[in-house]
Amino acid sequence: MSEDAPTPAPNTATVTLDFDVTQKGVVVIAAGTPIVVKKPMGGALRGTNLGGLIRMDYDQVAIVMPRITTPNLLPATMEIDPADVSQIAGELVDFLLPKRAKEQLFPAT
Repeated sequence: MSEDAPTPAPNTATVTLDFDVTQKGVVVIAAGTPIVVKKPMGGALRGTNLGGLIRMDYDQVAIVMPRITTPNLLPATMEIDPADVSQIAGELVDFLLPKRAKEQLFPAT
């Protein structure tokens, strides 16, 4: 996390963009910008498939992304690098998995 990144609130995570986000060839969000990802609750998940989100299916993540990111990322109109989409999707999956599943996937050593 960069020094300029805001301190994450409970139920949020911060990722830093590795690449510029463009819209019609114009940079709208510069690389290095911290993006706050909020834990999605019921309304933010409307119209999605939880299994698809957990598999990090791009179409499902693209539905939720504008609802849970600050500044808002709009995959329908913005060009977002797949590496940055993967960072955000990873945080999304972390929010969605129950504690027990995380413990089984990543046991403490």
